[in-house]
Amino acid sequence: MKALGCESTLIGHCEERNDKKGVLAEAGCTDMSAVDRLLNQEIKCALDAGLSVLYCIGETSEEQADWENVLGRQLDAGLAGVDKSRVVIGYEPVWSIGPGKTPADKPYIQKIARFVKERTGGMDVVYGGGLKADNAAMLASIDEIDGGLIALTRFTGQIGFYPEEYLEIIRLYLGE
Repeated sequence: MKALGCESTLIGHCEERNDKKGVLAEAGCTDMSAVDRLLNQEIKCALDAGLSVLYCIGETSEEQADWENVLGRQLDAGLAGVDKSRVVIGYEPVWSIGPGKTPADKPYIQKIARFVKERTGGMDVVYGGGLKADNAAMLASIDEIDGGLIALTRFTGQIGFYPEEYLEIIRLYLGE
């Protein structure tokens, strides 16, 4: 990817985690912490190749009551032996992502971002649950959040990414 001109990569997105869990389960592995160890190897490989990394962490609805332990394990295992200066954390509240789900609110996101910063020594944290027009201003108001991943801009009709809508989200986030 570096040879193709990429400068950064996203590792550990909830869909990637689910895929790895499925592969490990099919192979008979019941130790799901192996996912975080595999992601750690990916992070190290990406950094060695000269890429910066956005490392995604998050809890499912089944894990939400134990979020502190779940996110702590993901951070500890995923960042073990890693040059943290070239990694940004992307927080994905998996339990709240997708149509028909209740989005994480400001106090919850703030609580998680504070936890991540304390656990990692102040690493940057971006919101990975989807920066959209309807949450951009709220996310920008959270001091502990350092940015966000823009979600699909349209979830119905012609589903996809629309650059003019990206600009609107950016304007809302910047308060313009």
